[in-house]
Amino acid sequence: MKNKIFFIGFMLVWITLIVLNFVVKSEAFSEQENRYLAKLPTLTFEKLVNGEYQEEMDTYINDHFIFRNSWIKIKSSVEMLLRQNRK
Repeated sequence: MKNKIFFIGFMLVWITLIVLNFVVKSEAFSEQENRYLAKLPTLTFEKLVNGEYQEEMDTYINDHFIFRNSWIKIKSSVEMLLRQNRK
């Protein structure tokens, strides 16, 4: 029973994050990283066949996932803590 509850909860969170990724407006520039973020790639038959579309879409998704700046801050904080613990 606990496994079913965990699985349903996990799936609800996962689906919510996916829906939010499509609903929330994408930013063009990341002030935190001081760079322009990837634009949504255009789908062409040639790009689809040679794999370029999938690579561009992967880059776009990595640049525009929900709460991206918060995840980057968390990652940076964890890395700093790990470096401090090594000394």
